[in-house]
Amino acid sequence: MKHYISYTIRVAVLLSATFWAVSHAETNEITGKPEAGIITHYLVDASGSFSLSEAINLPTYGWHTIANGNVSFGYDDRTYWFKMDIEASDSERLLHVAYPLLDQLDIYFVAAGQTLAYYELGDTLHFNTRPIAHEDFVVPIPPHHSLTTYFRVHTSSAMNMPVKIWPTNAFHASQALVQLGFGIYFGVLICMVLYNLFGFAVIRESSVFSYSIYVIFVGLMAAGLTGVGFRYIWPGNIWLQDHALVLFGCLSFGFAALFIAQLLKIKQHSALFARGLWVMGGLAFIIAIISVFLEYKVAIKLLLIFAIFSCSFLVILAISMWRKGSVYARIFAVAWAAFIGAIFLNSLAYLGVIDPHFMQRYAIMIGSGIEVLLLSWVLTLRYSDERLQKLVAQEEALRRSAEAQEAQRQLNEELEQRVDERTFELEMALRELQEVNNELERKNSEDGLTGLFNRRHFDHQLTVEFRRAWRNKQPVALIMLDIDYFKPINDTHGHMIGDQILVALAERLKQTVRRPSDGIFRYGGEEFALLLGNTNEHEASQVASMISRAISETPFITDAGPLSITVSIGVSIAEHNLFEVPEQLLKAADDALYAAKERGRNQFVIAQHFIEPATPDND
Repeated sequence: MKHYISYTIRVAVLLSATFWAVSHAETNEITGKPEAGIITHYLVDASGSFSLSEAINLPTYGWHTIANGNVSFGYDDRTYWFKMDIEASDSERLLHVAYPLLDQLDIYFVAAGQTLAYYELGDTLHFNTRPIAHEDFVVPIPPHHSLTTYFRVHTSSAMNMPVKIWPTNAFHASQALVQLGFGIYFGVLICMVLYNLFGFAVIRESSVFSYSIYVIFVGLMAAGLTGVGFRYIWPGNIWLQDHALVLFGCLSFGFAALFIAQLLKIKQHSALFARGLWVMGGLAFIIAIISVFLEYKVAIKLLLIFAIFSCSFLVILAISMWRKGSVYARIFAVAWAAFIGAIFLNSLAYLGVIDPHFMQRYAIMIGSGIEVLLLSWVLTLRYSDERLQKLVAQEEALRRSAEAQEAQRQLNEELEQRVDERTFELEMALRELQEVNNELERKNSEDGLTGLFNRRHFDHQLTVEFRRAWRNKQPVALIMLDIDYFKPINDTHGHMIGDQILVALAERLKQTVRRPSDGIFRYGGEEFALLLGNTNEHEASQVASMISRAISETPFITDAGPLSITVSIGVSIAEHNLFEVPEQLLKAADDALYAAKERGRNQFVIAQHFIEPATPDND
């Protein structure tokens, strides 16, 4: 038991320290420091019909002033407009709205009355539509201009708008700690679930099983609250994203009631508390069912009211059982206090009393993580006590009879065998977990639509191939291609047809470029990249010509019928120490691509050379 206490304390401290480091990653002098985006004005659009042009032309006195830049209006389903100014900068920057539960978020970057960029975001859209894959909402800021940024927000959750402005490199560097924190938290939950499910398979204790199910729903609730679920588990399921928090929250309360009744054996101590737990569990499951048919703004209020009464009831129950001398109730009270304390701190953060960024993002995760560990400790302690009682009874039998001694020996051998089996099963579970993590890492490198490697993997592989070519004194070729006139296709036939063309184009690139060493990437939007190792200018020119013919000569089959497209291609070759860093190779290819577009499209251009459009007779 002492070892488990030490383990619980270590994991709890590690979890808290990691999330604290995550929340303060912006103070790192190496990665860079973000600027706090100060939202200065807001207005309420009760009808939801206000347009951007009306917002731009509205005089200053028509807006409400936000004195401290803290935007927190509680649960309000009216449409809000917010405004903030961003100074000009030549460096690449990102705007980060650090609240993942906004239903609709439109961001407009305006300079001198002209809209330079517009992004339509929110968790009512598929996750893959976001310009930057992140649990929150992250968009690039147009450089070189002093900007007025307008936000149009409509949500049935809390109206919060924590905004930060990051240097691009600093933001991506800071995400390592974020993912580490998520990995530790969800890793602890998964380990607890697997460990106790295997324990249930051995000891057949119902409280162990209900605890495992409770932890599963706590993890899913946390995944919905932090945006991790929408990013990794259900990125295309908008319905589940809308219902996840209430649905999984109710189910966690339901299985918590069942687990507590079994763990503390409430029925043997108090019939009143036993009936209260059954009522609590029944109401939780009923609310979970009806929440499927309710709007979020109604369902979340129903859950919050239910949670207030349920938490109060559980506090009274824990104190009562504690006073009766139950050791399990003492640990349970501490565990539940950690969870309720996290909810309390989160509420203070929403009110602006304490640091909102850390508490709103991580307090619930830390509190639930500590609670899960302590409840697992209760299970272990109870199992240990029961096991000790059995050993005492066996020792008494050993003193009375030699036959009982032999039976005790056999029982001990059986227990040791079970421990070995559980240890082996746990090792297998951890190995499977590692395989799942590897698979998640692989999927993180893929483009969700085309199945090709994504931009993130391209950036890494470009550096690797460039360094290998430099070290081995071999050429490396980079081909950038962009679909000609792709926007009219989307405008005419819809984005679904556009997506079908992107998928078919990816497959045709795979069929055309077949060397195992060559890499094909979706660079972004309708732009693709090919990285060809040990390839000179002549060979790269042949590949570009093959690609151009393969795409232009055969129409693409879509739901709108056969559609023909062409591509513009830019080719750049790094040889003879022509480039010093991979970014120069990328820029040369990109410049060649734009040269091809300026020359009329449907052709390829080699950096610093101009090649005629590819034809079936010209390789």
